[in-house]
Amino acid sequence: MKIAKTLLPLGVTLSSILFAGSVWAEEPQSSIAGKTKTTTVVESKQSTEKATQQATKEPVDVNRTSSYTAKQVATNLKAELQLELDKSPAKTRSAMRAQKSELPKASEKSSSSSLNHLYFYDASVYLYEDYDADGYYTKLSVNFDVDAYYDEHYDIYAEMFIRKNGESEWVHYYTTDVFSIYGDNSSDDYTVTTKLNSGFPPGRYEVLIDLFEYGYSGVVDTFTEYDDPDLGWLPLEDKSYESGNVSSDTWVSTVKTEIWTDNDNDGFYRDFTISFDVDTEQSSRDIYAVLYQRRPGYSWEYETETSVFTVVGASADDVISIDAEWQSGYPTDYYDFRIELIDADTGEILDDVSSEFSPLLEVPLEDAGRDTYNSTPDPNPSTISHGTGGGSWSLLGLSLLGLFGWARRKQK
Repeated sequence: MKIAKTLLPLGVTLSSILFAGSVWAEEPQSSIAGKTKTTTVVESKQSTEKATQQATKEPVDVNRTSSYTAKQVATNLKAELQLELDKSPAKTRSAMRAQKSELPKASEKSSSSSLNHLYFYDASVYLYEDYDADGYYTKLSVNFDVDAYYDEHYDIYAEMFIRKNGESEWVHYYTTDVFSIYGDNSSDDYTVTTKLNSGFPPGRYEVLIDLFEYGYSGVVDTFTEYDDPDLGWLPLEDKSYESGNVSSDTWVSTVKTEIWTDNDNDGFYRDFTISFDVDTEQSSRDIYAVLYQRRPGYSWEYETETSVFTVVGASADDVISIDAEWQSGYPTDYYDFRIELIDADTGEILDDVSSEFSPLLEVPLEDAGRDTYNSTPDPNPSTISHGTGGGSWSLLGLSLLGLFGWARRKQK
């Protein structure tokens, strides 16, 4: 029996975190972030079924209409980001577990059973992308199977942590969507694939997974390398350590996305602003940016190109801001964006970012024709999270598994 993944309003899904607040609020919803340590895409065993559903969705119109304007503004995104970071919730496992919750700790069924009514059965890890052949990989895919003691349906989610072997503190890197399982069915396992961008020097790492029943605050089960050796001793490094990786002296450091107008109060907006701060190791550099968009399951599509701007060192007063209004041809959905930085003199691609910055992911948008009180929005799609991180997505082919892989898997 196939159990379709069910998304519920957990409150930790990417779009709800990024654009939190009432859709009726007069103030724009906004999200700001620096480059994340990890970017994540979630897949499940039902991915084929979801792909079939995706194929029936209306694509973005090739004759779509929109208006874009770009300008340089003296907005200190770095200072604004620091204010947000100061308010950020704890990201270590010990601090997260210490936070109080108003939810009940456990369900009646859990409390009445001497055994865990929900438990991890198995886990496996696949490693990909070791382009310099040094034995350390930049992408990991963690698959886990949760079973229930009773033959019933349960809505669950998991929090995932990582640390270097020998370190004491677990660092949170992803919270899954809520998904459904049934009894000990083996076809409802869950996969989280993560690309390491920065902050992970070459070494051996281990993964920990905490399991929760939706609606309850207590950890139902925990899975580590002591329960399954596949979760430990993982040879990893972030992409900056790949010897074949070409680094640039000019890069995007901070991104902010603001969404403005939602006339029909369906949570999807017709106009938005993407602002980004560009830093360079040179005294100054002339650059321009190219913006792309894509819907879940579709390829990148060109949207606009800015004029040439001059960026100065690490100045906070040279932010590039792109204002957009979508008029027609854009179905209601959660859109990802991608920014290419181009050297105005040589045409060299200086930076190419998307999933590294959470404000560029799962932005709830639609065109003006759909943003009316009489419009009927498309059903909410099953979002691919992204990770932390959770999205991806495939800047530089991140959505494809590398040709070189290392796999360790247990047979159920």
